[in-house]
Amino acid sequence: MLDGYDIIAFAFSDWRASWSLPQQIATRLAPHNRVLYVDVPRPFVYFLKKRDPQGAGYWEGPRVQEISKNFFVYHPPHVFLPFSGLPVSLMRSALDVNGWLLAKLVKRVAARLGFGRPIVWNFSPLHGMAVERMNALATAYDTGDEWVNYEKNPNAILLLDWIEERLCRQADVVFTGTENMKEQRALYNRETHVVYHAADYAHFSKATLPETPIPEDVLHLPHPIVGTVGVIDPARFDVQLVVHLAKKRPDWSIVLVGPARADMDLSPMRGIPNLHLLGNRPIAELPSYLKAFDVLFVPYMVNDATRNIYPLKLQEYFATGKPVVSEALPSVRVYEDVVEIAESHDDFITRVEASLRNDAPELHEVRQVIARANSWEHRVEVKSGHILRLMKVRL
Repeated sequence: MLDGYDIIAFAFSDWRASWSLPQQIATRLAPHNRVLYVDVPRPFVYFLKKRDPQGAGYWEGPRVQEISKNFFVYHPPHVFLPFSGLPVSLMRSALDVNGWLLAKLVKRVAARLGFGRPIVWNFSPLHGMAVERMNALATAYDTGDEWVNYEKNPNAILLLDWIEERLCRQADVVFTGTENMKEQRALYNRETHVVYHAADYAHFSKATLPETPIPEDVLHLPHPIVGTVGVIDPARFDVQLVVHLAKKRPDWSIVLVGPARADMDLSPMRGIPNLHLLGNRPIAELPSYLKAFDVLFVPYMVNDATRNIYPLKLQEYFATGKPVVSEALPSVRVYEDVVEIAESHDDFITRVEASLRNDAPELHEVRQVIARANSWEHRVEVKSGHILRLMKVRL
């Protein structure tokens, strides 16, 4: 484990957003190092509108938030240049200006906190032009997703391809979440390593404890409850599947816990009596919801946006021991002995019914064993080992 370093984490999601890779990694580094977590830089249009695009509903404002003794979150001011919809050359120029400004702001905050020369741990292509200006002791590019698959604008795709290659070439080490993601990046950086997503086992296994309460908004729902936890977004989330489940099995309660992206059309799921969209919930409450569910499901379409991902929720689900049903994502097939994998929407219903009917207690234990072996602590140790090895070679 890295120990005694100053680490700046450039995140792809704000600290207060649904927890994913950046928050999980940063919080595991903080007990041994000083960590500055940097929120996503927003264009000045959000300052003018005083709103947050991730749905918090208010303007955070420029400030440094102390989370714990060694852990700080920097919420940058919303003063950056918008570049969406511009020609590629102008997008690159805007990204460069934003990178210069963000690096200047972050360096100022780091100096005020007494940080020395940092290790820079970057999770987002949009931070790329800031990272290269940080005079880092070492740089890790930790890419948890294929961001280009979420874009439809041809110029934005070209920009992401360009910055992705640049980041991989400049980083000391590159981490990816799947073998498919490694393939292209390894052409740019031979120190590219696959490290799968993990689970906060201690937290999500609370779903198995008798003292964990079941929330009021699901306590009285009819069983079986088929539920999922996570962000609802248009690129991955299979709305047709959820609607199909609810309409074909009106005696089931279908429950979705998690925020919806601003561009997500939820209207097809509205007005269905047994389909419950509960919205975002604090991470502290998620085990309580998982405890209420009889079957946990992964409602991701198989498409370009999902072929290369490793669902973060998978290991979290395993920590509960409960049965899991997923669409046929390549990364999930590894666990076909303990996960029901559906090849169609009708097959999904069949797989849920099989889980309700046949799931054995020994499978619960196997899933939990898998989750314990795939902890975030272990993943951070693996990544730290690569960084320390490269730093020793350099010295």
